[in-house]
Amino acid sequence: MRSPCRIPVLLLGLAACGGPPAASQPTPPRPSDPLAHAYVYEVPSGQQTPQTKPSQQTPPTIEVTGTATVSLPADLAQVSFAVETREKEAGTASAANAALMSRVIAALKATALPGLHIETYGYALSPEYSIPTPQTNRTRVIAGYTALNNIRVTLTDVQAVGKAVDTAIGAGANRVSSLSFTASETADARRQALSQAVAEARGQAEAIAAALGRELGPPLEINGRAQNPQPVQPMMLAEAARAAPATPVEAGEQKVTASVTIRFALGPEKPAR
Repeated sequence: MRSPCRIPVLLLGLAACGGPPAASQPTPPRPSDPLAHAYVYEVPSGQQTPQTKPSQQTPPTIEVTGTATVSLPADLAQVSFAVETREKEAGTASAANAALMSRVIAALKATALPGLHIETYGYALSPEYSIPTPQTNRTRVIAGYTALNNIRVTLTDVQAVGKAVDTAIGAGANRVSSLSFTASETADARRQALSQAVAEARGQAEAIAAALGRELGPPLEINGRAQNPQPVQPMMLAEAARAAPATPVEAGEQKVTASVTIRFALGPEKPAR
């Protein structure tokens, strides 16, 4: 019968504390070595990590959008006139334009219309070219010059717009570039439109809650705004205005529109009656 096999075990002794390490001993890990301070913990199989508490459910809400429109009369008018002249020479075109526009401005000022204010907002002097032909070696040749002068007239009496148009065209204006009516004060109308939009949104939310048999809770989030009214711009051409014995112009109304989106909490059930 064989004797049992013996396996030798080699143990390495460490140097005493405080003594220098032997040359044959392994160098201890440096503090900068990330493995020098690594720790491994064993979690017993019977121990479980704490469970995360279930999050509270979000309370039900109702989101509605209300809109409202408020009309107000326009009390401010702006008319833009232009004088356009064409001549062979640039200086001649510019001089002719200046003389004609001076007549238009003088005629407008002579009317003494309420709140009359005149300002120049654009002037251009540009060459005009002839169509290239074989006789001109297909190169463009300056055939003349065009001068264009624009003025903007503001009136606080919207009923006087027709007279201003007739006066300017009669004095030599050959373009009515634009015509618009606006309301000078819109703050009250905007507040009124917002208030009506909120009431409309609340009415919708109350109807939804009532249909569900619930009370309507408080508002949680509100977003809304009232837009500034866009100017009323009727179509007008200088030729049409010149043909009419008296230019009829109606100012019309401005419209302020507000939109409000509100998210309400859905309240408890209504008590049974």
